Amino acid sequence: LTNRCNMMCDPCFMDANQVGYVHELTFDDVKKLLDDALTIKPRRQLTVQFSGGEPTISPIFLDAVAYARQIGYFAAQAATNGIRFAQDPEYAMAAAKAGLRTAYLQFDGVGEDANAHRKVGNLFDVKLRAIEHLYRAGIDIALVVTIVRTINDDQVGRIVKFAVENCDKISFVSFQPVSFTGRDEDIDDRTRAERRYTLSHLAEDVKTQTGAIEPLRDWFPLSAAGAVSDVTDLISGAGADWGTMKCGCHPDCGTGTALLISKKTKKWAPLPDVFDVERFFDDARTISDSARGPLLTKVQTALSVLRNYRAHRAPEGFRLGDLIKKFDKQSGGALGGVGMPADGNRKSDEWLVLFIAGMWFQDLWTYDFRRTEMCIIPYATQMGEISFCAYNTGVGWRHIVEQMHQTATVAEWYKEHGKHPVYANPRTPVPLAPLAQPIALTIPRDGRLVPVGTKKPPQPSGAVSPILHPDRSATSA
Repeated sequence: LTNRCNMMCDPCFMDANQVGYVHELTFDDVKKLLDDALTIKPRRQLTVQFSGGEPTISPIFLDAVAYARQIGYFAAQAATNGIRFAQDPEYAMAAAKAGLRTAYLQFDGVGEDANAHRKVGNLFDVKLRAIEHLYRAGIDIALVVTIVRTINDDQVGRIVKFAVENCDKISFVSFQPVSFTGRDEDIDDRTRAERRYTLSHLAEDVKTQTGAIEPLRDWFPLSAAGAVSDVTDLISGAGADWGTMKCGCHPDCGTGTALLISKKTKKWAPLPDVFDVERFFDDARTISDSARGPLLTKVQTALSVLRNYRAHRAPEGFRLGDLIKKFDKQSGGALGGVGMPADGNRKSDEWLVLFIAGMWFQDLWTYDFRRTEMCIIPYATQMGEISFCAYNTGVGWRHIVEQMHQTATVAEWYKEHGKHPVYANPRTPVPLAPLAQPIALTIPRDGRLVPVGTKKPPQPSGAVSPILHPDRSATSA
């Protein structure tokens, strides 16, 4: 929506506030971009994420969200630093009313020290306020973490634990290993090597810092779930208005895992421990290839869910009926809608599947044209849709498109519209109103989900390495 921002972060894809011009879409621009995307066939469910800069400082943000929902987008999201939502709870309510489903909230760690590199003295307090206001408005919250080695890679476990202990308010966590683009393209080789972080680092750090989630068992490429989308398409039938949203990205682009958590008791278990995810994906490919009608496909899917469920490894209080409801809900009603709560509130069920994802965007040193060809996150621009990494990397399309369609120079913009606040001084906090209600969030002191002293039971002679086939008693609380 805009390249203006109310922070001066490093790293920053866009190099916001420092390029010398303002690029800001009009409402007519937004409508054309959204309309054009809907013409692509075959039609699958589309989600739009409004970004910036900081999208909430665009005067058309709420109108853009409402228009996207009005014309049929499955969900509208905002990639935000949360300042506007922290300062104004009524704005969060207005965003929810417009149709905002998810706030992708920048979140670099637990505590002010973990956020100090963003150069805002009270940034963690801002995040907590934003989470409370978004939650009360009914907006899902995804914590989006840019991980930079030596800067905040020690925060991986605490962030996961923060999400677990506040799972009634946090829907999922997206870790994004740093991509040296935008403000960081001129980084020197030594600093780049020191700060480079990868998806394999992420999987190991989650295990090391939380004591849970096995790197070789519990993580899957995001595209591995594509076969499940094919199954739900068969269930919906050829006459459905929309195909199921499908992740077809390159397997090197992203990875994910999940925890199954009770919002009431906080009892949890790694989902791949409770459910044989790998075999279920194999089943989904077989079911899809068989191409049966909707009824038989539902039966096949239900049988696969039953055979892959490991009841003896489920967290306390979790039952087969809960699994069936969760699967139905997560798959968009693949089993007939039994997963939708009776009151119609999709957040009212006790059990949450907390997704933990890693998405590694490319830069000049990691660029792979095959990944770009398979991109599923295009930017909608005035020059057409352009792959995320192609738009942000190198001299790239961002510089070309935004300079061609710039709204004004910074001086011209300020003269006509005035300056917007920019928070970039550690000694100058973001102004926040007195709390109307106390913040009800649990702040973990460490990242351990499994006590350090937990011991695995003795294994019989010749047992397979627990790294490849871990015993649940050592990986869950």
